Amino acid sequence: MVSEQELNKILSDAIALPAETEIVEFKEAKEGYDFGKLGKYFSALSNEANLKGKPCAWLIFKAG
Repeated sequence: MVSEQELNKILSDAIALPAETEIVEFKEAKEGYDFGKLGKYFSALSNEANLKGKPCAWLIFKAG
């Protein structure tokens, strides 16, 4: 399990990236989000993490 301190570091590092990567995606949820699209994002991110030998990927939402 990831501690709150570790999660804050992961989020800070992701925000500091110059752009999205294969394993870090940023999305804005203004009034909701299409669950079909969410499934595709999760699938794509997990596949990329696996191909890169990473234990996880991140889909980070900004509240609208």
